[in-house]
Amino acid sequence: MIRGMPNHTKLRPLASVRPASRLALGLAALALTLPLAACDTGNDPRNPSSPSPTESSETTSPSDDASKLDPTGKWTSPEKGDPFLEFSDDGSLEGSDGCNAIVTSWKVKGDEITIDSFMSTQKACAGVDTWLSKASTATIEGDVMKVKDSNGKVIGGLEKDDK
Repeated sequence: MIRGMPNHTKLRPLASVRPASRLALGLAALALTLPLAACDTGNDPRNPSSPSPTESSETTSPSDDASKLDPTGKWTSPEKGDPFLEFSDDGSLEGSDGCNAIVTSWKVKGDEITIDSFMSTQKACAGVDTWLSKASTATIEGDVMKVKDSNGKVIGGLEKDDK
């Protein structure tokens, strides 16, 4: 402290907080909040016409719409690195973009195959176009699968492997 100058920086002692009153306040807040958590209807309040989870039209099993659209089997491309996707009946999906492994799951939604997001190694392979690592959805026309990115843009195609 400098002589002759008032000390305005002195701290006031804090009022002692009683632990019992803190605990009572916390329990009261918890008791009022928990019942509200059980009241979720599943509807989006910003969109009252959205269906509830039990009314959802989303397919829960890859084989539910299989009569209309059945991607099961191996789909390949003759490009360098031999990129492919192999769709299994159980909803699992394995493949390669020609350089990096792809492991994820899939399901049919209407006339489109939804490929769940996945993590992949990021190896650099000279001369290999790793377009398949951006796969998000796909459609089938005959023996050709059109693969689309997350923006719905067609990024490539695969052919049904008859083997």
